[in-house]
Amino acid sequence: MSANTNSPSPKDIFVYYGTPGKDIARFDFNSPLPENVQPTLHYAALTKMVTLNPPSATPPTPPLSGIYGVLGMMGANVTKWMPANLTRCHPHKFSNEFFVERRLNGFNPGKLNRVQRKPWQYVVRYNCADYQKDPAGILPDVIEARFILKKAELQVHSIQFSLDGITSTHVPSDEKWEWSKKLFRSAEFVFHEIQSHLGRTHMNMDQYAMAFYRNIVNHPIKQLIEPHLEGLLNINKLGAALIIGETGFIPEASVVKPTGVDEILTEYVSQLSYHWKPSIQALPDRIDNNHFDKAALAMWNLLEEYVRNFFQKNKAAIQANWSEIEGMSTDLIEHSILKPELGTLAIKSIDDLKQLCVYIIYHCTFFHSWVNNKQYDDGGDIEYTAIGLWDDKNPAYDPLSVFKKNASQVTLMWTLSHVLYNPVMEVGPVELKELIWKNRKKIQPGIPLELIMMSINI
Repeated sequence: MSANTNSPSPKDIFVYYGTPGKDIARFDFNSPLPENVQPTLHYAALTKMVTLNPPSATPPTPPLSGIYGVLGMMGANVTKWMPANLTRCHPHKFSNEFFVERRLNGFNPGKLNRVQRKPWQYVVRYNCADYQKDPAGILPDVIEARFILKKAELQVHSIQFSLDGITSTHVPSDEKWEWSKKLFRSAEFVFHEIQSHLGRTHMNMDQYAMAFYRNIVNHPIKQLIEPHLEGLLNINKLGAALIIGETGFIPEASVVKPTGVDEILTEYVSQLSYHWKPSIQALPDRIDNNHFDKAALAMWNLLEEYVRNFFQKNKAAIQANWSEIEGMSTDLIEHSILKPELGTLAIKSIDDLKQLCVYIIYHCTFFHSWVNNKQYDDGGDIEYTAIGLWDDKNPAYDPLSVFKKNASQVTLMWTLSHVLYNPVMEVGPVELKELIWKNRKKIQPGIPLELIMMSINI
């Protein structure tokens, strides 16, 4: 039977946003979402159950938009009446030991960098000097937390930051030590949301999803990859207005202006390539409670085995349909904003394709589940960490506005962390589930297996 020549081609319905090579390669959120990537009824039902709405409200079409209705239901108690989170239940949440543990295993992992010829061995540094900020907001231009290694234990050494043209350095015995940690946690929250969460998972994977959907029809990797892309374009289309944009959560609740959010996001995505593996950023020293590196390396290694086995079983068909991979490669090259000195996203060989598949599955399952599902652990407690800090002595300070920002942070972190749609260990392929279960002792100290989802759908 001949194909229906009147049917639109995938390239006609999966339309890129913006200018190739300049704007982040992604689905045009102004276009209708293609039918084959519409959310399922199961997903819609789950998000309705999780989304917080006052009982009398009409359920909104976008699953995240109803979170703001919780303000009317809880009033001034919203940040107190939300379900307890990790930090609110921790009897010593402001301790230096817990501060170190969250840098290793919290919602923004993999940021520690080894340094030489310093009194400290590791640093985490955030630079926001070049980005426009709210006049009443408090965000250091640069902030750096330093850590010393004693045997197999990491301890905090000091925090240095530049704020209002003044550079300050605080150590644990200083009067303003707790203030410096609070500043650091806020800056970290900003960069977690823009870089680790939105940039590395949602926007980074969008470019691969677009190249996939526009080209892969008969190639065997359709079976391997498509389940891990479910819901991605839908949630990214919603997130264009709810998370970023002029009135999105990040520019509204943080002190970074929308232009600054876009600049940080674009700069970060321009550094991301599928020619990467977690061993590149793993800490070179043994640290007893470094659970993230152990889990990340275990997940990557088992995915290499999983993908290798799939390619061996489908060897002939993978070669026979290689023209579709060439089309996918062309789209990746033409639309990527990857810095030229970092190479290209071209798929030149079978080994490249294997690496690409592992990279996609790793980020759509393990890494997004880590950075998304742990958000409420810290972000559900305004007292512990707020994505935006505000100067109440500044003439532009508005206490009602700050209350709404804090409330939206807590309710959004709850929603994002609790739409647990399609856990890998429940709906994943048998071989993948068996490999994950086999490695559970390395993975579970960092993240419970039941929190690892199949795809980026929230």
